[in-house]
Amino acid sequence: MPQAEFLQTCRICSHEFLAPERHLGKTLPCPHCQRSIQVVRSTVAPDDKLVGQVVGNCRLVRRLGAGALGVVYEAEQVSMKRRVAIKLLSSKAAENPQLVQRFQREAKICGQIQHPHVVGVFDCGFERGVHYLVMELVEGPTMSALIDERGALPWQEAAKYVQQVAEALHHVKTLNIIHRDIKPANILITTKGQAKLADLGLAKNLEEEAQSDVAGLTMQGVALGSPAYMAPEQVRNAKDASYAADMYSLGATFYHALTGAPPFRGRSSAETLQKVLREEPPPIVQLKPEVPAGVAALAHRMMAKPMNERPVDAGAFLAELAKVMLAPTQVRAHRRHGRIPGRIAVPSSSPVVYIIVGALLVAVVSVLLYFLFGR
Repeated sequence: MPQAEFLQTCRICSHEFLAPERHLGKTLPCPHCQRSIQVVRSTVAPDDKLVGQVVGNCRLVRRLGAGALGVVYEAEQVSMKRRVAIKLLSSKAAENPQLVQRFQREAKICGQIQHPHVVGVFDCGFERGVHYLVMELVEGPTMSALIDERGALPWQEAAKYVQQVAEALHHVKTLNIIHRDIKPANILITTKGQAKLADLGLAKNLEEEAQSDVAGLTMQGVALGSPAYMAPEQVRNAKDASYAADMYSLGATFYHALTGAPPFRGRSSAETLQKVLREEPPPIVQLKPEVPAGVAALAHRMMAKPMNERPVDAGAFLAELAKVMLAPTQVRAHRRHGRIPGRIAVPSSSPVVYIIVGALLVAVVSVLLYFLFGR
């Protein structure tokens, strides 16, 4: 019999998510902003007035969660007699024309994508004053929930999930699409152990943006995304997000899966963003020595601050990951500076090194001479 789940709401960012009954009384990080939340027995879901209603030929069964744009329900698609997930644009968001346009753009983008590692979309529309998006219902937790439950994942398992998400990103690149919100909470893990990328609410089509005024939806100088997983250039300006920004976010997700914690965590979103811009994450090899050095180095390189020091896109990352998996303990030098990410590099030709070594040799020789001839 499946365990009961209770809907939790973050007081900081208003993000909603389901927490299993076994976590009652425990503290979990919010999947969106990472602030700590004590899991409580919620009565919000049973009182939801929309449960039982029919929208877009789907009878709403239970509320699964909510994000920036909408609310997600488990539902039954009446005509097909199958279980689905349906995302409804919230009434508050529906009052904002830009958010409505973004929701419609998500539906259009999702409709273009058919890939085994992307959550499928069946239908979309507008009915009874509500914009909706009907999607595949994935049985299984998010990667975020999996990490909360088990802690750091075995590196082979983490690498498998990241590889599958990268395959999805490699596919969407053929459609000129970037995701811009890759994080453990947006990766669903099926009961068969397959990763599926979800939530394209912040995705954008580069070709459309270049040819139209869609760029207005991504305002100049505005940061869009999830703080702990955003690339530095995306923090400064969401318009600068590219395939390399998705690689950074995937690297931060990889880091979280390998260590059990996100690379950066501040007391507020603003503090987290400052850490993303100015600090380096703690080395994986120090936090989890069991992770092979080559695997850790690749995850760190994906999070390099300069864009040109990361894999340029998912295809390049998949090629690098394949090499690393053949020899996971072998560390490949940094492409530009010949250093290993996550370690302090001291050039072998440094004069300081020669001075220290020379002084030690002089001291050792002096001691030997004293004992041999000084008495």
